[in-house]
Amino acid sequence: MSMIGIIGGTSFKEWDVFDLIDKNETTTPWGTPSSPIFTGKITDIEVKLLLRHGEDHDIPPHKINHRANIYALQKEVDQVIGISSSGALSGKMDVPSISVPKDYINLWNIYTFYDESIRHVTPNLSEEIRKNLLDCAEKASISLPIRSDDVYVQTSGPRLETKAEVKILGKFGDLVGMTMAPEATLSVESGIRYASVVTVDNFAHGIGPGEVCYEDIVENTKESRTAVKKILKRYIEG
Repeated sequence: MSMIGIIGGTSFKEWDVFDLIDKNETTTPWGTPSSPIFTGKITDIEVKLLLRHGEDHDIPPHKINHRANIYALQKEVDQVIGISSSGALSGKMDVPSISVPKDYINLWNIYTFYDESIRHVTPNLSEEIRKNLLDCAEKASISLPIRSDDVYVQTSGPRLETKAEVKILGKFGDLVGMTMAPEATLSVESGIRYASVVTVDNFAHGIGPGEVCYEDIVENTKESRTAVKKILKRYIEG
């Protein structure tokens, strides 16, 4: 049976949907992962969880060791679902909502395992996992709107984007975030199928009324967290 790995972020960082049974501290040639790899069960199905921002949620986006995270997971799983928070690049989008992006843009600070060799991979998000996640979201009867055709634009952090940057990014993408794209690319390099459940928790700078601040984003993720857990539970149970 396929082993599922979950990378939890701002909008998913508790184990209350699983029964925790193990915690494995590990190191990699790329350094130490953000957190131990936890093993949990839902019904009789084991899953693995890595916390992107650390056990204490104190690792900022630009300091995440993505290579160590994916390297550690590749020994344990053959598919990964990343849980990320994002900002909406259009005022026409529903906030909050849930997105299962179809593609991503990451033209700068691209992570790779192949710094010293010529290797070209074709990045992608697993269409099979995407379809299954969307089906699970529909069947889970979550209260938030579900989006299926979004393009996620990766920025570096730690700061949010300027209004001018948001105008540019909005011409090419639907969501803006700081974490998903490196995981997707490194997973492809590692032979791991990857897709993401992205919570849309705020309007990007200049799109909505008022200023965007991190504290508000974290507060907004509380509403979407329940929906994410319902989707994951149904996906894992098959």
